[in-house]
Amino acid sequence: MSFFLTVVLITTQTVGENLRYQTIGFLAISAAFLAIFALWGELSGIKYFLLLLLPVYFVAGASLFYFLLPVRWLTRLPFAFLFGISVYLLMLTANIYNVAAIRTIALLRAAHAVGLLFSLVSTFFLANVLFSLHLPFYLVSGGSILITLPIYLVGLWSYELEDFLSRKVFVYTVVFTFVTAQIALVLSFWPIAPINGALLLATIMYVLLGLARLDFEGRLKSRVVWEHVVVAFVVFVIILMTTRWGG
Repeated sequence: MSFFLTVVLITTQTVGENLRYQTIGFLAISAAFLAIFALWGELSGIKYFLLLLLPVYFVAGASLFYFLLPVRWLTRLPFAFLFGISVYLLMLTANIYNVAAIRTIALLRAAHAVGLLFSLVSTFFLANVLFSLHLPFYLVSGGSILITLPIYLVGLWSYELEDFLSRKVFVYTVVFTFVTAQIALVLSFWPIAPINGALLLATIMYVLLGLARLDFEGRLKSRVVWEHVVVAFVVFVIILMTTRWGG
């Protein structure tokens, strides 16, 4: 799966611009079917849907971000190599979720860390593309919902790994998505660089999913909350200082 998707990603540099979006669509669809094939042994119930979301979103985000890189092999080949390694690690994580849903395994904590990492990376890639399009505020807000809602859903579900979506997971997903969409709405009025906007949305996701995990595990304390808030505040200040407010 990793090798095939990497080869297709590299070949997108040789196709015409009119075929690039079709190629990205082919990559995303291929990621879904290959993930089903790779995880088939233990797939059941809602896992047929949830375990496919993060691989598809990562592949789509990485391939879209790929076209924003400088048009030279020196830049894109290393990115393609990292892409292949990332797909492999992401599928290992999905496989751990797949098995951990039916029996306890020791690698689950590591899988949560890797899953959070790829959630942030996928959000960063897709949000960077979203802000690069310079769309109206309502499309930016709507686009942020399409990007973050499925990623929040998978991340929160992975803390329970049930055969259904609990009320807690559903409520947290809706609230987290609403908060992120409101921040994206505010950023759409700022003269902010796309990479800075993407970084801020990824930071918000890091804070919310990090706190949610501690809450699900019953380890949420005020000290930890303030630590996450400080991280978000520092990133916000850096972005505020690096934004060009004048002409």
